[in-house]
Amino acid sequence: MDDFERYGDYNEVEDAPKKSTGLKIIKAVAIVVCFSVIGLLAFRVFSFNFYPDAMKRVTFTDTLSSYYSERDGELEVLTQTLRTPYDDADKGNFFCDHLRIVKDAGYLQITVRYNESLRRVLLENYGTEVDIEDKTVFSFRLYKSGEGGEVGRLVYTEWDSFMMYRYCKLVFEDVDFGTETDPVNWIRLEIMIDGVQYTDKADNTKKDKVFMIPVYENNENYSKFSEYKLSSGEVPR
Repeated sequence: MDDFERYGDYNEVEDAPKKSTGLKIIKAVAIVVCFSVIGLLAFRVFSFNFYPDAMKRVTFTDTLSSYYSERDGELEVLTQTLRTPYDDADKGNFFCDHLRIVKDAGYLQITVRYNESLRRVLLENYGTEVDIEDKTVFSFRLYKSGEGGEVGRLVYTEWDSFMMYRYCKLVFEDVDFGTETDPVNWIRLEIMIDGVQYTDKADNTKKDKVFMIPVYENNENYSKFSEYKLSSGEVPR
């Protein structure tokens, strides 16, 4: 018997073992779950930061349109990144973004956002059942630093929604921003909801709950502004 015949059987290659069907299913499920989690997180980040286009565009009121025309279309609109865009660091009932100001015209625009879960939060924390789809239960005003007190007039509101979020664009006029030598250091937005009150422990009396968000700063700690570029679809025709 030659060497080939003697060792021939050892050169035969056995078929590779088949992979378990169960293992394949487990791997497939794991991949689907991983991608689903990643997709869900990405969508949550997207939806959390999403504002409809209408909520970001500058609204030209009659006053601002006249101001724009008087200056032959020369209009400086400023914006600012809000350092504290929420009313409460833990609960975050309301958020604000997309500040638009025209100082010389006394114009301030800001958009408020809240989650539909606000209904449950108000019931749990203040014992008040509120129909948050009823826009008339909300009140808005601006409060400034210095001598303090309410500033500006709310002249326009616009509402929108996206999934679980609700949005309200607010336009104020006659806003006092101060002067270069004596600026208003900050302006905050105050939000009230009909029937929502809390008990003041100091005198054990019921008082209206005011949700407050700083929407404008111009002080030694923070005064960074950038120009907001108006699109052709925003300016009056």
